[in-house]
Amino acid sequence: MGKRILYSCGMLLVVFAAVAASIDAATPASRPSPYFGTEPSHANFLPRSDAYCASAVSRRDWEPRPENHQANYTVLNPPYGWADKSPFPGWAAKQARVTGNFTGTTSEILQWAACKWGIDEDTIRAAAVEESNWRMSYLGDVCGPQGEASYGILQIKNKDCSGALIHGGYPYTQKSTALNADWYAARIRACYDGDFYDGGRWLYGGLTVDEIAAQHGWDYVFWTCIGFHYSGDWSPGQRYELQVRRHLAKRVWEGWRF
Repeated sequence: MGKRILYSCGMLLVVFAAVAASIDAATPASRPSPYFGTEPSHANFLPRSDAYCASAVSRRDWEPRPENHQANYTVLNPPYGWADKSPFPGWAAKQARVTGNFTGTTSEILQWAACKWGIDEDTIRAAAVEESNWRMSYLGDVCGPQGEASYGILQIKNKDCSGALIHGGYPYTQKSTALNADWYAARIRACYDGDFYDGGRWLYGGLTVDEIAAQHGWDYVFWTCIGFHYSGDWSPGQRYELQVRRHLAKRVWEGWRF
């Protein structure tokens, strides 16, 4: 973890910050309050409750994607048809907590998911720029005889081109912005907590996330997990990760208008 040095009444205080502190230089000093950054790996208080995060969201009427309105105000009931991830009990437990139980503007929904899973909210906003430009109607990775695709604001992929179930969730993750964002943040949290470690080479090259962090730092783990959502493998420094970093540095969504 990074350290922030603060001075108060002549005393030196050392504050251990979450991994989000390492990207402070890329974002303005002034942030809305509350702001939800990345919580430490293995944080046992996550996920926060749907209700707590709903009450903690910074409410504002700003909506750069009015076409998301129906999906933004749709809450669906389980089961959602997620892919079976039984070999990874930590991920399965998190997946079971994905509800999409929130409505609001697009930005509010992304903040809610960040609060729930302890993932830096502007990083989620930046990933949503790269994935869909914040458009729930966006279809990516269209392939296969059935026209299989990835869906929604953070591009949750139901099946691969052969028809094998990958993430699941269709059509629910296409119909509900909150469910789409909830699943994404849960997946990043699972990666960051090391839930996909099975002692083999996948996903972390045979190491635990703690061992990787000891070598390279938690920021390295976090950003490789961001890239994992796109590539499905452990590829530090891949182009997708760098693109998300650029969007985060520019905060392009702040310049969007209706």
